[in-house]
Amino acid sequence: MVDIFCKLGKVISSIGAERFATDLHSLFVASMNVEATKITAWSINDMKREVVDVHLLGAFTSQHQDLWADILNVDLEKKSVEHPLSKKVLAARDTQLIHMNVLRPNQDEFGLTSSPYHDRGFQCHLVSCKTNRRYVISLCRSPQARDFTIQEMSLLKSYAETLMPLVEMHSSHRRCAMSDRPAKIPGHTVCSTGVESVRQGFEHRLKDAAIMLSDREIEVCVGLLTGNTFREMATELGVKSSTVETYIKRAAAKLGFKGRHGLIKWVLDEA
Repeated sequence: MVDIFCKLGKVISSIGAERFATDLHSLFVASMNVEATKITAWSINDMKREVVDVHLLGAFTSQHQDLWADILNVDLEKKSVEHPLSKKVLAARDTQLIHMNVLRPNQDEFGLTSSPYHDRGFQCHLVSCKTNRRYVISLCRSPQARDFTIQEMSLLKSYAETLMPLVEMHSSHRRCAMSDRPAKIPGHTVCSTGVESVRQGFEHRLKDAAIMLSDREIEVCVGLLTGNTFREMATELGVKSSTVETYIKRAAAKLGFKGRHGLIKWVLDEA
């Protein structure tokens, strides 16, 4: 469990950075077999019930070449409302998990579609909905692997509440970076990444909540959010681990959270 929180801290600290997808993949593989992870942002025309665009926010895969080719291809989702994933994403109205055993048509030597279909592997997709937008985390396994179990899908659903807001924040950072304009994201600057980005987001949340913490209490909260251990924070601050624990208890009493996960949820509540 401690390892999971450390990996979650790395995901938070990499929001807006190229390694975000890699850190997210590392978080998943700590709990289950995942051979490829893809993050996409979908633009939706709800009136026409169609996909306007699918933007790749990041991807990471093992050495499985077929998966790598598939995971980078967003054209099928983008061009066809009849694509199985497109139909389910269009129908989504809340944060949810989509489980698919994906099939694709065989192609003959001339590149023409023929039947029957052959297996493309197993996929789980976490989807969150905003006005005219969908954010999707796609987790893939090769046809040689077993399908996702009910227990694994239940765990993924529990991850979604925390992870999907992070994907939305990552997408906002990427859009601002690509626009090359000094656009302002609440609590974050365009160029800020890593620990400084987490610190700014946390301080922005404190300001919104009209809550005052001491400098040391802020430092230990940022340390928790970025996955640091008590010992690491104690070394950085030049105090004992028990003193770090005291700072955390004080901050927890003021903010009303319990544990590292509770702090993460508190920060994301108004994100």
